[in-house]
Amino acid sequence: MKRSQLQAIIREEIQNALNEAAAPSRAFKNWKVTFNDNGTYGGVKTPKKGHVETVKARNTAEAIRKAATKVGLKDWWHSINIDVKLA
Repeated sequence: MKRSQLQAIIREEIQNALNEAAAPSRAFKNWKVTFNDNGTYGGVKTPKKGHVETVKARNTAEAIRKAATKVGLKDWWHSINIDVKLA
């Protein structure tokens, strides 16, 4: 194997490793969203305190929006008292 071929293979392997390292930030993950509030938002009651929704999302804000939409609080996702953790 020539030196130039070896360098090309090494360059390709390094690029592949860098791409794999960057990929998880764009990947979907499972999030557990726990509702900690009893109340009504826009005429819609929140689920019982401690209710957990599991959603697939790229980040916490998206996880909150998806969980709020699942329980009917689509327009109030920013006002709800919740905890978000990776599942």
